[in-house]
Amino acid sequence: MDNKNDKNHFFDPEMQSIWKHFVSHFRNQNSAASYRSDTIEFLEFTEKSFLETTASDVENYYAIQQKKINEKELQPSTVAKKIRELNSLSAYIEENKEYYHIKDNYQNHFAAYLPHIEKMSKFAHSVPIEDIDKLLIAAQSDYMVYCIITLLYRMGLSSTEIVELMPEHFTIYDNGVYLRIPKRRETCFVPEDVYKIIEKYLSQRIENKYLFYNSRGTKLNTMYISRMMKKYTTLAGIPSYSAESLRNSCAYTMFAYDAKPEQVAREMGVTESQIRRYKNMNYMDTTSRAIRGLVKLKAEPPE
Repeated sequence: MDNKNDKNHFFDPEMQSIWKHFVSHFRNQNSAASYRSDTIEFLEFTEKSFLETTASDVENYYAIQQKKINEKELQPSTVAKKIRELNSLSAYIEENKEYYHIKDNYQNHFAAYLPHIEKMSKFAHSVPIEDIDKLLIAAQSDYMVYCIITLLYRMGLSSTEIVELMPEHFTIYDNGVYLRIPKRRETCFVPEDVYKIIEKYLSQRIENKYLFYNSRGTKLNTMYISRMMKKYTTLAGIPSYSAESLRNSCAYTMFAYDAKPEQVAREMGVTESQIRRYKNMNYMDTTSRAIRGLVKLKAEPPE
């Protein structure tokens, strides 16, 4: 959206104030960035203020999204994400009409489409981004748990892969950090935001062969991660999502940013002294880096 549209359609004084309050409860910038991107896309479609959204606008927008699904341009999960976020914003405005002095006839027209998109979400087995945000907040007190959740959501690693990780599996090249995952044929690029979290965790942990270990110093098993997810989803006050659902959200997000199915399939398939460094050398295969670069969302270290 150009500067003129950005100002007139989204950041007009009235909507700017509403938006500021709406996103203030998002502790992790993943959620705010995703909501903002999808809201601006909708505003580019309607070419008017969000506060002027009509039932016809939503109907036409949804019809176009469905057309893109039918033509294989979008995944159903991507459309579910967009509608859920737009509904959340619109519902917030409707619930706070009096506070923001919004006209009485303002309505949330996205709510009618929730039954449709919930079917999409069930099919995708993914976790809504607002629930991921709550899960990360709940895990802030345990850096190891926070790292595991980040690897599930941002890297798409399985529980089996996570428990086998060792610090030596991370390698720093001139063009970024790559992860050699046991039993995978190809390495994966580690986004900078994810590596910062891992690097801080590595600086705090006790020396151990495995990246993650329990209080006895032995490596974790998949049951530990399953119990971990149950504990922290309960603390977050969200449904009891599995690690696999959180992992699926990684693919969901890549699809949302137009990664191709074969690219997503490929991606799903420490202190500096603890990691081997290759000076003056670029990792030759940059495909993984390019795919990860599609995703605009970032993971933040816990506060």
